[in-house]
Amino acid sequence: MTALDLFTREARNLSKSARTRARLMDAAVDVFARDGFEAASVNEITRAAEVANGTFYVYFKDKDEIASAVAYRIAHDVVQQLDTAMVGISDAVERTSCATRRFLDLASSNPHWGLALFRAVWIYTDLRDSVVSYLRADLALGVTQGAFTAEIDDFLISTFSAMTMAALFRRLNGEAGPDAGSRLAELQLRMLGVAPDLAKRVAFQDLEPVTLTIPVIPREAQRSKKN
Repeated sequence: MTALDLFTREARNLSKSARTRARLMDAAVDVFARDGFEAASVNEITRAAEVANGTFYVYFKDKDEIASAVAYRIAHDVVQQLDTAMVGISDAVERTSCATRRFLDLASSNPHWGLALFRAVWIYTDLRDSVVSYLRADLALGVTQGAFTAEIDDFLISTFSAMTMAALFRRLNGEAGPDAGSRLAELQLRMLGVAPDLAKRVAFQDLEPVTLTIPVIPREAQRSKKN
């Protein structure tokens, strides 16, 4: 079994088939985080899940299919919980800062998921675009509110995304502390044209701690439960 078993815990009251699929996905998270998507193998995944190789192909066509399932599920849960944490915040400066800080907190609260997400966003272009769509909307809102003076274009979005993923990588590796999100948020706000004192105040204001959870049972598991 894997160290954190988030999928397995979610499926613990479902059918045997759903529990086995969940074990494979947890094992894949561990292997992808350790070896990367390209170097990972079905053999390593089944070994980590403690199932036979043949069992893997009952649930997934190949490594690419489970990689896609895991990557999109992680991104979905991170983005969903990030969106929930932003409810009630209408000021673009606060939203942009909160999004950066919450993303780093959520992704690093489970290092295996964080590393798998880090690797996935560089491989799946549409996944990366989905994650940054929220950022793009908040930056556009900031321009509308008169809070941001920088030009919001693809280059800026790509730069912000690269900065965020670099900060995540450093935090997961232990090279940056819990204040990494605040430091990055302050820098990003300054780049957007926010006054230094306001950028610092907003970026370092207190936020409730967050931990990644799995709030939604996958549709595949729901079907298994009904069966």
